[in-house]
Amino acid sequence: MRALVLGLGLLSLLAPPLWGDEVLPYALTAPQGYSAGSVKGQSVYDNKARGSLDSEVMPEVQPANSGSGLPAPHIVPYAKVPEATEVLIGPVKRPAPPSGEDLVFEQIKAEPSTPYLEAAEQLPD
Repeated sequence: MRALVLGLGLLSLLAPPLWGDEVLPYALTAPQGYSAGSVKGQSVYDNKARGSLDSEVMPEVQPANSGSGLPAPHIVPYAKVPEATEVLIGPVKRPAPPSGEDLVFEQIKAEPSTPYLEAAEQLPD
């Protein structure tokens, strides 16, 4: 156990030189006051006239054209979804004959010259 602790201690001493200093391709801007600016954002415009600008310096970052860097577009053609096939397993269950309120509505539908049948005959198939 002691050898493991000693080994990890030596490895931790060697690790920072192995990482090296990585140079960033841009300049870092450190805040100059309240967390991320020179003044508290809640009160930056207090007691200032309409149209006033805040006093915090904001360096302008110029865009650099480094190319798109995106791969060429790949178009996937539309494929028709295959139709599902229905497989019946076991005996077919027949619906129970209508009873109660359902039976009354079936009888109304079956009567000749009812508005229901006239409307059903006018519908296109």
